[in-house]
Formats: sequence, C-alpha cells, structure tokens
Amino acid sequence: MNNESIINNLAFLPLSLPVFKVTEQLIKKLKELYIDHSLNDEYRNCKHIPIYITDGKDNKNYTGNFDLDWTEQSKQLPEVVEYIKENIFPWAKPMGRIMIICTKSNETNPIHIDCSPSKFDNTLQHKFRVVLNGTVDSLYFLNNDTEVNPEEIGNRPFLMSGSWPHGMKNNFDDMKFTLAMGAPWETDLTDEYKKLVIDSYNKYKDQYLSKKDWLLPENYVQYFNKEY
Repeated sequence: MNNESIINNLAFLPLSLPVFKVTEQLIKKLKELYIDHSLNDEYRNCKHIPIYITDGKDNKNYTGNFDLDWTEQSKQLPEVVEYIKENIFPWAKPMGRIMIICTKSNETNPIHIDCSPSKFDNTLQHKFRVVLNGTVDSLYFLNNDTEVNPEEIGNRPFLMSGSWPHGMKNNFDDMKFTLAMGAPWETDLTDEYKKLVIDSYNKYKDQYLSKKDWLLPENYVQYFNKEY
C-alpha cells in the first residue's frame, strides 16, 4: 500500500506518540468538570468539556474560525494541556478544536458523521483521539450494515475517520472520557502530519483499519447532523 492510499483510506490507526499517563486524580477532576462545566451535545448524546476552542468558550466551530484559545476548564487540567502542547502542536498546523467527550456508562453515541454533506467527499476528516477512561474497542464503524470495531489500544492516541458512519457503545462500568481534536481542523497534509501517519502505519499496520473496500449503508445520509 502506498503512502497516499494509507492516508486517504484511513479509518483507524494508532499513533506513534506517547501513551497518555492517566491518574486517578485526573479522572476525579474530569468528573467534577463534567457535572458543573460541560456542554451538551444532543447529536452525539454526550457532553463536552471544552479545552481549546474559539474564544475559549464556543463549542460550535463550524465556520472555519481558527481563533482558538485555552478555556477556563483547561486551567484545571495542566497534564492535558502539557500533553497537547508536546504531542499535538508539532504536527497539527493549524490546530483544531479540542474537547473531552464525556459519555455515561451504558450510554451510546448514536451512529453519526462528523462533517457536513458538502465536505463528505472532498476532505479527509481525520480526527485525533485519546481514550482517557474507558475502552477504544467500544467504537465501531459501519461496513454496509456490519459493525467493525478497532482493536483495544488503551490510552494510546489514534486517528479515525470522522466522515465514515460510526458510533460508540460505552459498555465500560464508568464514565468514558475521550480527548478529541476535530473541526475546524481539516486534516492539513503538512510534511509533519504525513510523516506521523506513515511512521505510525509502519509501526501499527496490524491495527490499521482501511475503509477502501467498505460499503456505505444505503441510508447513510440520515447520519448527517440535521443542522446541515
């Protein structure tokens, strides 16, 4: 598989970046922020703790605005900020919106597509993720009507395709917290980014999922956000 195909057909890929070292204190703080300082996301049936977003407060970054800033919540999570600065800033140019996705135990993120119909065929829509509490293999993609789960990789960061229909069933016995970077980041193919993807593929090709031969469900358009 050539480099262009690896990047263009990426559905899931663990990244050759440091594993996030999660502590009990971090999870405790996230639970506190979830209760008092999180934002509702009805489309995905979850809440977000905003970390690095427009004006430090707005979670609706669909306008192409890249004037991002650290939030008040981020000041209570110095280990998260440090990880982002050391391991995301070097290759994500420009940066995207960063949130922590919060999903209750036994709740689901219904099948959805993380982009507008106009961007579905024209942009890669890779998303950066680190599961801080919970499991990675609770994520699934649809190949026609069949669910495809990635392998469990713990707290290792990964990339996934946000433009392919996907969902999540949190069978974990606790709140799932996922550090996430996405829109308005459009998978800018800088040299640093391409090197990260190819180096990661060479290291984790056995866990790589390609959507090249997958089939979209016939009714996939229903999974776009109604806002579009």
